[in-house]
Amino acid sequence: MGRYSRRKFLAGGGVFVSVGVVGSQTDEFTKARIQAVLSPLPGIRAIGDPLSTRQRVESNNVEYLPETDTVRIVTARNATGSVAFGTRSFERWAEFEAGSIAIRTVQQNIPIRFGTDDDLAAGLASNDEQPYVHVSPTGNAIPRKELVEKLPNHVTVTVLFAGNEYTTDIPVFVGKREEAGLL
Repeated sequence: MGRYSRRKFLAGGGVFVSVGVVGSQTDEFTKARIQAVLSPLPGIRAIGDPLSTRQRVESNNVEYLPETDTVRIVTARNATGSVAFGTRSFERWAEFEAGSIAIRTVQQNIPIRFGTDDDLAAGLASNDEQPYVHVSPTGNAIPRKELVEKLPNHVTVTVLFAGNEYTTDIPVFVGKREEAGLL
């Protein structure tokens, strides 16, 4: 019998059909959990309705340098004022500024979607310089499945600074329950 026998062909087709049937009958939470296994990021990607925000950034610690499309950032101060500076491309700086805005937006939206913000820890993390919002339950008040289903899939953030505009999507992930430790 040849390398590609009828039995192997039928077995392969059966597996393909089985996976297709299971895949078509799973809920969104299960699909998100399966995708999380393949993702390098920790947690499950939230699947709720996305949020969007536009914010103007005004800071005495950041100055836009148009000739190089960079920003100069104050990195150290003393009693007389700024003493050390660093520079970053405008796009890289705006991406992380967008991440900070996204975490605040998610934190403000949590009580609206869940009725409480108790037992949740939210923060900003990054992977390969791509920021993302990470929310984890710290208690049993809100099940993880509900967090995945109700938290926004992403936050579309538009940063306005010194006449420039930068828009990006910051994804939202739900982590495992974190144990609260005593200090």
